[in-house]
Amino acid sequence: MHAQSGGKGRGLLAVLGVLASGCSQQPAEPAARPSSPRKAVPDAHAAPRITSTFQSELRWYTGTRVTFRVVASDPQARALTITWAANEGALGPPVSEATASEAEWMPPPCMLTNTEPAITATVTNALGLSASTTFTLVGAPTCLAEGELPKSSRVLPGQAESVAWTSR
Repeated sequence: MHAQSGGKGRGLLAVLGVLASGCSQQPAEPAARPSSPRKAVPDAHAAPRITSTFQSELRWYTGTRVTFRVVASDPQARALTITWAANEGALGPPVSEATASEAEWMPPPCMLTNTEPAITATVTNALGLSASTTFTLVGAPTCLAEGELPKSSRVLPGQAESVAWTSR
């Protein structure tokens, strides 16, 4: 069977064409433009943030140094000062950059019972706002009163060989 090539098919197309051209379209309203993402404006009075920390050891041992490091940022890119404090032991002079600081801690020979070493880094911006982090360690010998090591924990320095001791 062959399709007819006259009359009905073309007439229907002509009617659809007239109907389509007779319809008037209203001009479309401009599509809403996607708003560009607005950058958050940092709070002018926001404190600095500590963005990363590092601790070379989790346990401490007499005579073993532990290194601590902090990296910080300020929302307004203000200058930062990083200071260090320790409740026990001794901190070496920190090595600091614009947004980072590293300090080395030397533990004491022993700690009082129930005392844990705490090393704190405080980051302060030009407005005096600050953020802090505290590092803790576990381990090491316990001191008797007055900071003296128990007799069982005493080590004789300079002994290259073992020696049998007898008490009289």
